[in-house]
Amino acid sequence: MKVGDYVRTKEGYICKILEIHEEYDDEYLDWNDIGSASIRKSHIVKSSSNIIDLIEVGDYVNGLLVDKNKYGELFTAYVYYGGDIGKQYEVYTIWLKDYRKDMIEKIVTKEQFEAIQYKIGGNDD
Repeated sequence: MKVGDYVRTKEGYICKILEIHEEYDDEYLDWNDIGSASIRKSHIVKSSSNIIDLIEVGDYVNGLLVDKNKYGELFTAYVYYGGDIGKQYEVYTIWLKDYRKDMIEKIVTKEQFEAIQYKIGGNDD
């Protein structure tokens, strides 16, 4: 890992390394997400110079769910309805490998989504 790389933590955060402090037993990395914070190197599960390499099934990219096909290729998809609703539609698939870094506006990891979701319990009618 080096300054400028992206990391994914056990908690599901994806962030960019701003500074590395090697004077500690368990190196601390300064990263910037909203503001600035430090994280232990032991909390990092993946790192890459390409943020796209850190995206996994179940994450959301630009509001679209990331899934994989039977060959293990990751993609996002959306449905476009045109003309009369329900009568004309097209499904657009974007393979993750075809995303460029500048195409990604936001990522919500599956861990972040699970942490904030409200789960509805069973109905006891």
